[in-house]
Formats: sequence, structure tokens, C-alpha cells
Amino acid sequence: MALPSLPRIARRLRGGTPLPAPLVQPAASPRRFERHCFIAGLHRSGTTLVEHLLQASCAVSVLRADVPENEGQHLQDVVPAAIQWGGPGRFAFAPQMHTAPAQGPEAERQRDRLLACWAPWVDGDAPVLLEKSPPNLVRIPWLRSLFPGARFLIVTRDPRAAAAATLKWAHSTHRELVYHWHVAHGAALETAGEDCVFLRYEDLCADPAAELDRITTALDLPRRDSPLDLTDRFAEIRNSNDRYLADLPPTRYGPGAWDRLGYVMS
Repeated sequence: MALPSLPRIARRLRGGTPLPAPLVQPAASPRRFERHCFIAGLHRSGTTLVEHLLQASCAVSVLRADVPENEGQHLQDVVPAAIQWGGPGRFAFAPQMHTAPAQGPEAERQRDRLLACWAPWVDGDAPVLLEKSPPNLVRIPWLRSLFPGARFLIVTRDPRAAAAATLKWAHSTHRELVYHWHVAHGAALETAGEDCVFLRYEDLCADPAAELDRITTALDLPRRDSPLDLTDRFAEIRNSNDRYLADLPPTRYGPGAWDRLGYVMS
């Protein structure tokens, strides 16, 4: 497959306006946590499922608000939300979304503002905050600079299925969505370190208990004495890739970030 030109796509992106003020309601002071864990993964990759599974089984605090999938990106004004630079399937093309690390007093200022913005929406009193937003994929160095010692869970899904599942939301083509997957995950791979844990959606669906145990241990998350009940939406874990792959024409995709993450694109 001939991949589209990144500069050509980037030129079509336009920065939008921030979300309405009622969604950003910073507290008078930031809410402090002993540790932070960030879930990173593209839209339609299973990150919401993973977040709810971890909340149900681990003693963590989470964000809950009337925004898409309770994502922290929509509840702060420190960095742009994905919707401001193309939204699902496009945000990683924008250099403005790849936030550089902060240093010194600026890192402290940004951390305090971010935690103050999130404070009104925190659900739970656990000393570990679990937050998930798709742009976390391209912001790992920045988040590290604000939260030393943080852990990162990078959730991946077959690029073809993730792209097909995103089509209805994105002003894009399947080919460009696959390329966006490559760009976003390439950025994560370039900056991944020992503080990063990878989870494939397909492996989670194949053996939920084993994968949940693995990532919980790797992220050093404390287990709840009594797991919380899951809503019907998350109680049954099924791999839905086939419904998206069945109608795709045979395509030669060539090399990409998928090779390093165990996806055979044929």
C-alpha cells in the first residue's frame, strides 16, 4: 500500500477552539496522588474497556464526567484535546499534539494546573490516579516530565480493525486511518521505556484473566478486596475484529509500527 504523505495530511489540519468553559472547572488547589497511571491507545482500540476492568479490580481513582468516555483530555486546558487537531484518526499528524517535556517551575505549574482541572471529576479516594486519553500515545515524554514515576499502559489493536471501526467518526479514508495508527504508535514506540507496559486488545479478549493479572502486576496496581461490578457493556469481553476485517479488500500494507507490535498485515 502506498502510504499517504504526512506533510500533505498535516497541511489539511486546522486547530480548533478549546472546549466550552463549563467542562474546565479547576479546583482552588490540585488534588494530589501518590502515583499516576496513564492509559494510551487510539480511539476504538479497547482503552475504555481496559480502564473499566482496571477500575473494577484495582484500588484506583478515575475521572468521571459527561465527556466522551470520561477522558481527561476533555477536562483540562493545559494542552490541546484531540478534537482541536483533527480528532479521531487524525490528531497524531499534528505536531502541536506531540507535547514537549516541561522542565523546572514550568513542569510544576503545568502539573498543578492539570491536577486542579481534574480534581472536580475524580471518582474514588485511592492514592493512585488512573487516566486514559488517546493523545497520551504521543505525549509520554511530557507526562513523564510532569509525573516522575508514572506508569503507562499502551493498548493496541489490529490497525485494520481499529481503522475500520473509526471510519464513521473520522473525515478520512481507511488508508489514512491505518497510516495514522502507524504514526501514533511509532511515536509511542520511540519514547517507550521500562515504565511502559503493552497490551494487545486481541490478547485481552483471548484470555482476560491472565492479561489482567499481567498488566496489574506490571503496573504495580493494588487489587481491591472485593471487585466492583461491571456494567453490561464491559461484562462480556469479545474480539470484534472479524466484523471489521471481513469486508476489507486484500491489501499490501508494507512495513510499519505494526511489525514491532506483532501484527501481520496481510
